[in-house]
Amino acid sequence: MQHTKFSWIVLECPDCGEQYSVFSDPEIPSEKRMLYSDGFFWDPIHWRTPRIIGCVTCESGFFPEKGKMIASIPIGEVTGKWTKLKRAEPPKAGNLALELRIRKKIEPENEKNIRIEFWYAVNHSDEGRQRFDTNERFRNFWLESLEKLEALLSAEKSEDRLLKAEVNRQLGRFEDCILLLASETDSRSLAISREAEKKNRTVFTL
Repeated sequence: MQHTKFSWIVLECPDCGEQYSVFSDPEIPSEKRMLYSDGFFWDPIHWRTPRIIGCVTCESGFFPEKGKMIASIPIGEVTGKWTKLKRAEPPKAGNLALELRIRKKIEPENEKNIRIEFWYAVNHSDEGRQRFDTNERFRNFWLESLEKLEALLSAEKSEDRLLKAEVNRQLGRFEDCILLLASETDSRSLAISREAEKKNRTVFTL
């Protein structure tokens, strides 16, 4: 189904029916977008759709493609009850850790998506960073998850390769990072390579 650009999509949680708004084309940036080296972006207007959505009612996560689409509404027509919808957000860092512990026989693509959101939860949320800084067990689990994410990312796929390089950089594997991006010429790849050469492991803005 084709969706009108610059519109909201309303998704319903498959478990409890709670509804969430998702921006239909988040790849189109607004002037206020802030992009980070790990692919995460913050944009108050054309917001990011998480790879797994955290439901505040049933406290479980669901993948956007599993949610039931209730409506597709052009931005200028968002009125009435639709204006009160919750924006789709990822689960909290602790809930993402739980998702990884309790899910059985998870498909590789779904596992990859949860681990990416778990990665982002520490890099980009106060709650995740606090857990990382104060809870050794959580910190070790997050680092172990990052190792597993690196293995799930394919060097043969362009977007995966960029994420794989960035994971390696944040894990301190600078030579692996540089090697993965050796033939890339886009600005993000070059910026990541430069930081790897400086042996910088910190996520940064582009």
